[in-house]
Amino acid sequence: MTDCFIHHINVNVDDLDAATAFYRDVVGLPLDATPDQGFRSQFFRIGASQQIHMNEIADDHQFRGHFCLVVPDFAKVFRAAKAAGVIDTKAWGLVRRLPVGSMQMFLRDPAGNLVEIASARDAVIDPEVLADPLVEPRPGMYRMAPGASEGAHESA
Repeated sequence: MTDCFIHHINVNVDDLDAATAFYRDVVGLPLDATPDQGFRSQFFRIGASQQIHMNEIADDHQFRGHFCLVVPDFAKVFRAAKAAGVIDTKAWGLVRRLPVGSMQMFLRDPAGNLVEIASARDAVIDPEVLADPLVEPRPGMYRMAPGASEGAHESA
């Protein structure tokens, strides 16, 4: 299926105004044209042909389930997320540089959805970000023993 691609991700939220501010102002996604669906919704553009469909519909949220966005300016999003207090280190640990070179952090949107934010592998990361206490000092992967409980993890 080489012609297959993701067109959109659907995310349900309980406060569309708060979610719109988060995805637009913290993550930096542009708004996209949104059709009237009979309930409050807002679409966001990702690249040339992908979207996030945000719907104001109450829903349950997983603890570790997430989607990942590669952003052009990781430090900018890191600073905005830290200022907003939305960096989540409980699900997958501290912000970190992965062994492949990209940066990784997880944010909770206002509805409790988990969003992974990553940098490109070759992105230059501001040393001030790397020195922040929310950033794991050594590159590595998040590791968790099979069957371990929520919050149980180790760095590798």
